[in-house]
Parts: sequence; C-alpha cells; structure tokens
Amino acid sequence: MLISMKKYYYGLMVMLMTLVLAGFAACSDDEPKIADIVGTWQYNHPDDEEYDDYDLYYQFTKDGKFHQVWKSHDESYGYGKSNLIVFHGTYTVSGTKLIVTYDQDPEPVEGEYSVQGDRLMFLGGEYPTFIRVEDSVIEPYLNVVPHPC
Repeated sequence: MLISMKKYYYGLMVMLMTLVLAGFAACSDDEPKIADIVGTWQYNHPDDEEYDDYDLYYQFTKDGKFHQVWKSHDESYGYGKSNLIVFHGTYTVSGTKLIVTYDQDPEPVEGEYSVQGDRLMFLGGEYPTFIRVEDSVIEPYLNVVPHPC
C-alpha cells in the first residue's frame, strides 16, 4: 500500500509541474512582441460614433519609427487649415507598454496596448481599436511636411 501511494503522489506531482510549466509558457506567449505591432493600422470607428468623417492611421516600422496620419473627408475642415495632419517619431515596446516620442515633442507618451490578430487595441485611450490595413494606404501621405506642435 505504501508503494502505490508514493506512485500516486509522484504522478500527481509530475502532473502538477506539467500544468505549472505549461501555464508559464502560455503567459509568455501572450506578451506582445514588437513584430506584432509592425504595420499600418486604421482607426475602427465604432457604430455609435457621431463623427466618422476622418481617417486616423498609425504605421509602425521594424526600425522603431512610427507615422501618424489624420485625414479629414471634409475639405473645409479647420476653417481653411489642412485636412491632412502628419506626425513622425520613434517608438519602443516593453511588454504591453508602447512608448512613442514625436519628432516635434521630445516628451514620450506611453500607454498599454494589445494585438489580437488584425486588431490593435490601445487600452484606456481615446481611439481604442485599430484594424490592420495595407502599408500602401498611407504611403502617399508620408512625405507631407509634419504638422508643427
């Protein structure tokens, strides 16, 4: 009886260790990687959003640079001001934290984010959900002179 009880506890311990190790491996896979965010993302207007007459894009490149493009569909937006605003800068990723620094403003901005398939979510932000689009969507706008802060 003593031998079978030892086998039982040994088997239980092996199973428990396997579950613990699988849990650690699963947690590390959930951490976003810099490669997850690389690409071009378009703001996904919620159905109940009152103003959807603009497009907002972020593009994150492999070399740590980002571009932000805001384009109004209304040509008269801003009382004669440009209906296209472009910002450039750099970014870093640390776990689920995204840190961006605009070229026009050296003060870094950081926030939590998550990537799930073709969805980029900024947690607690004004523009929370973006969908992945082709890089070519914003390429024509990237050579525009950046907007001054």
